[in-house]
Amino acid sequence: MKKKLLYIGIVAIVLVGGFAIYSYPSASLAKCPSAYGTDEAGSAEYLAATNKWTNDFFDTNPDATLMEWAEARRRFWIANDCTKELQAYENAKAGKVDPKKMQEVEGILRDAINNPTP
Repeated sequence: MKKKLLYIGIVAIVLVGGFAIYSYPSASLAKCPSAYGTDEAGSAEYLAATNKWTNDFFDTNPDATLMEWAEARRRFWIANDCTKELQAYENAKAGKVDPKKMQEVEGILRDAINNPTP
């Protein structure tokens, strides 16, 4: 269970980290999280693209687990040369994460697990 939460946390950290990295806005859905702007419009575009990607993934793989989603997302980062996201993933796996940021992510995950939306 701890390993599962660690992987969920890694995914969440990388997704949240996408908001903090400066970049340019674009309309393409097949781009790295770090390619979105850090302003409100970039954040909204990133959330919409991630939501679409997630919906497409689960439409294609209706019985997939969250771990399978996370692995597919990692493969997406590899295929799209998302070096910043892959580095953040490796740092998280190695335990090189800001403890305060990890607490925030764990809180978000606990809320999502305890209050799932239909």
